[in-house]
Amino acid sequence: MNNNQNQQIVCQEDEIDLRELFLTLKRNKKIIVIVTALITLAAIAYVLLKTPVYEVKSNIRIGYIDGNLIEKPDILIKTLKIVFNVEENKKNVDKNATSKVSDVSSSKKLKDFIVVKTEGISNKVALEKNKEVLSYIQTKYQTKIKNYKLNNENKIKELQFKIKELESLGVKNLKRQIELVKTQTIPEIDKKIFFNKEVKIKTLKKKVKFHKDKLVEYESSIKKLYNNSKTLKNSAATMITSIQMVNYQNLVLNSQNKIEDLKLQIKKIETEVIPNLENKKKNIQNDTLRKLLYKLNVETPNKKEKLLEKIKELKYKNSDVNVKNSYLVNKYIVYDYPVKPKKKLIVVVAFVTGLILSIFLVFFIEFIKGLKEEENNE
Repeated sequence: MNNNQNQQIVCQEDEIDLRELFLTLKRNKKIIVIVTALITLAAIAYVLLKTPVYEVKSNIRIGYIDGNLIEKPDILIKTLKIVFNVEENKKNVDKNATSKVSDVSSSKKLKDFIVVKTEGISNKVALEKNKEVLSYIQTKYQTKIKNYKLNNENKIKELQFKIKELESLGVKNLKRQIELVKTQTIPEIDKKIFFNKEVKIKTLKKKVKFHKDKLVEYESSIKKLYNNSKTLKNSAATMITSIQMVNYQNLVLNSQNKIEDLKLQIKKIETEVIPNLENKKKNIQNDTLRKLLYKLNVETPNKKEKLLEKIKELKYKNSDVNVKNSYLVNKYIVYDYPVKPKKKLIVVVAFVTGLILSIFLVFFIEFIKGLKEEENNE
């Protein structure tokens, strides 16, 4: 029973306190309105007098060579922050500056992208500052890209010179060699074969026939002298006949030797000289000429094709697909309204702050009055 009474008394006191608080606020509503209004008006004045700041944002893709980035994103970001004093701009506000780089960061979605934010007193100056950053990046790596492309272009010129040399000297030289083999080397061998077959062998055979005829003639003369020597009674005549027979025998022996020698020459030509010439001709036709034709029709075109493939590869390396400087992706993001100051937010915050301060001030004043009253009553 006593507990219930105590709870009722506490509730009544709470109700009285809340009522008094409400009445206090109601009595001092002018102070609340004035303080809140003053702070809100001050915020509005600040917002109106504060120079508006516009922001421009860009997405820049880092350049690449042979599929590799020209610079690592984190290194490039650090460089840009140092060059354009990004960290200092955040700490110290330069009132005379019309534009600045407010932030440089890497893209969350793509590793080879960086995001550049610039601020300015107008969209125009903020945009110019953003373009300045892109221009700096492109200029920084332009020499590296230029040297890479120039090196490839020099290689292309060297390969083109090799192709011209291959066409002007290599092909012409091979054609000349083939022509020489067909028109001179082979015909000369054919001439030698023809000479040995139709001239030399026939000439030697005629000589053999000549010596054979002579041999028959000499043998016939010897027979006559032998028959005559039987009828001779004079010793002097017999001696002369004997000498003549010896001479004819020497001629017979000499002719027989020449015939054998001529036959050996004919055999050598038929079994060695002519076969060697024919083998030489076959070797030239089947080996030398075939190799020259293979070089002309297969090796040389293959070399040229390989050189052209290298040129094509180097041209691809110099194309935008393989090498490109840093560039802007899509368009610059330009906001129509200033990002600073945030007018609505500042005014709302000022209003809420003014209201809270004014209420606090009212209670503080009431608290002071209460203390004074207690002192006077004592």
